[in-house]
Amino acid sequence: MYRYMCLVVVLVLLLAGCSTNDNNQNNDKAKEKEESIIDDNEVNYNKNENGTTDNPDKKEKTVDEKIEEMIDGMTLEEKIGQMFMIDADSLNNAPVTVLDDFGREVMKKYNLGGVIFFKNNINTIPQTEKLISDIQETSSIPLFISVDEEGGLVSRIAKNPNMHATVLPNNKVIGDTGNTENAYKIGQILGREISSLGFNMDFAPVADINTNPDNTVIGVRSYGSDEQLVGDMVYNCVKGLQDENVSAVVKHFPGHGDTTNDTHLGSVVTNHNIERLREIEFVPFKKGIEADVDGVMIAHIKAPQIDETNTEASLSKKIVTDILRNELGYDGLAITDALNMGAIVNEYGTKEACIKAVEAGIDILLMPVPFEEGYSGVLESVISKTISEERIDESVRRILEVKFKRDLFNQDNTKNAEEILGSKENLDLLESIKK
Repeated sequence: MYRYMCLVVVLVLLLAGCSTNDNNQNNDKAKEKEESIIDDNEVNYNKNENGTTDNPDKKEKTVDEKIEEMIDGMTLEEKIGQMFMIDADSLNNAPVTVLDDFGREVMKKYNLGGVIFFKNNINTIPQTEKLISDIQETSSIPLFISVDEEGGLVSRIAKNPNMHATVLPNNKVIGDTGNTENAYKIGQILGREISSLGFNMDFAPVADINTNPDNTVIGVRSYGSDEQLVGDMVYNCVKGLQDENVSAVVKHFPGHGDTTNDTHLGSVVTNHNIERLREIEFVPFKKGIEADVDGVMIAHIKAPQIDETNTEASLSKKIVTDILRNELGYDGLAITDALNMGAIVNEYGTKEACIKAVEAGIDILLMPVPFEEGYSGVLESVISKTISEERIDESVRRILEVKFKRDLFNQDNTKNAEEILGSKENLDLLESIKK
């Protein structure tokens, strides 16, 4: 019995010792963890409510630094993809209202920088919102999602009754009021309504001056025939759109107002000399630049008195770089008019047109068809050093600058399009213009 009790005592003591050792080990681990947390706090300082670090010595990267870091981390193919804005139907060579797996693969393969919608891509509010959202989800770099929504004749959204958008008048009606504040109100309405769907770029306003009564291409799309009035209207419409965080794109540089033919169909020429263009046609574009417009669309018109090679403005280094960039001081986005138009496809292959546009100083190639040919043409030209990679970087830098400027990297569309499109607020604003 005595021996049995002694054995029990020994076992109890052994178990107590093990427990003490375990506790000591656990205490040591807890101490190590606590010291680690302290060390981390000494390095990282205290985190604020948002979980970010309050480090007074750590500087937030500037936008320029972020952009340069992004460019350094992008492949050549990714950079070139940023310069292409295709029409939504090019994702499947058919009317696209939903993004299927094939379309997703196209978006990812070419790292596209933007997509433009037309009326056949816009059926209903939920469908349009979803298509835009699905397209955006294919890329880590947000895309420009654009549309031609000028008001009046050119209204891809408002002409569809399913969208119940505010129906706006032609620019001539606004110009005839003589009140430039009305152009700001139109810009506001356009910006509010299209951004509620997820669009972040509008190919508007028209900056052409209607000085030729035979010009049916521009006509009532222009604010009028007086360059100063048109310029002031353009300035205010740009401000209205961009105050709603939508990129405005003034068009059609160097001026499509005094022409008679249609670049959708074939060649168009303006025979004005540089003095005339500076005095008249350039005025509204300069006002747009003064308003800090995000984009300028370059027309496919020929100006032989300006560029003796008789090259279309959109493909002319003389017009894009020497005049728009250097003379007018514009450093925003230079965007071609649609590269599937007759003025281009009747004279050039897709590859050649895209290469010439990039060489001219263009940043965004709009709707080359098939865009894959244009993409491979630009890529091959950089690989062969016909075009420098630095030239590509210039355009990608401008593209990213605007995407940061419009806060697209943080944009999460929580707007209620059903409530905003055709809202009483917008209708009241339109009514105030009519008065």
